[in-house]
Amino acid sequence: MAALQGENQIGKFRNIVGKLVSRITTLEGVAGVVFIGGLARGYADKYSDIDILVFLDRKDKNLRRRLRQIGAEEQKRSHIDIDLEVHFLQDFSRWKWSEMSLWDFSHAKIVYDAHGKIRKSFNRKLRISRNFWVKRIVIYSEYLKWYCCPPKRGLETLVDAWVVRGDMVSAHYCVNYAFDLMLRVLFALNKEFLPPQKWRLFYSYSLNWLPKDYRKLVEETMTVKSFSKRDLDRRTQALQTMWQLTLPKIKSETGLTPKLISKCYVEKVLHQI
Repeated sequence: MAALQGENQIGKFRNIVGKLVSRITTLEGVAGVVFIGGLARGYADKYSDIDILVFLDRKDKNLRRRLRQIGAEEQKRSHIDIDLEVHFLQDFSRWKWSEMSLWDFSHAKIVYDAHGKIRKSFNRKLRISRNFWVKRIVIYSEYLKWYCCPPKRGLETLVDAWVVRGDMVSAHYCVNYAFDLMLRVLFALNKEFLPPQKWRLFYSYSLNWLPKDYRKLVEETMTVKSFSKRDLDRRTQALQTMWQLTLPKIKSETGLTPKLISKCYVEKVLHQI
């Protein structure tokens, strides 16, 4: 992970959760305890809270209330927000995980697993096929082409449409959205789930593969000096350069060219054969 500046209070957080976990794991029926967020990341500052998941091996609502009470008591004592979620393991195993859940659980830290059920459940949920990543690359790449990165020179995009319509702010906004699509492509290429928006750019710096001069191109893409056509062209060029540098990696990983991406999108996503 890239370096974070500011005061890291992870020691203080770990001291609080150490006492909390000691209390929780003495209760009969607790199957596991998992850290997500800053505790799993190893970095917590004044903007962080404590995110803990507790799993029960049976449906015991009284135990769930007791655990929530323990969390509330520790929050009052420590003056730090504690988000303590309590789940019945049987129900949790059947969940369809959201994007945020996929990210959180792929980076979670299991600190207590009485019978190995938590690890087994996580491994099963996080077993992702190659087609999952290819489909993501196809969808985000196709959208990216529509918004800002045409497969051929001279083809107009949605950025160009807003220039013609006379709304330069909307044109710049389309570049912003296209950059997020670029991030989505890069995470999928690296077989990584998408972090929440607030962490997405930061975590992109630590991906195993990135296009050459990635940080420089990111800064150029994100810098808005004015809502002018000239500034729009500068930003668009930076993003298109990033895209062109990424295309060979897409081809080597998936065998897809821009033309085949469009074909795959029609056939596999739209199901129009």
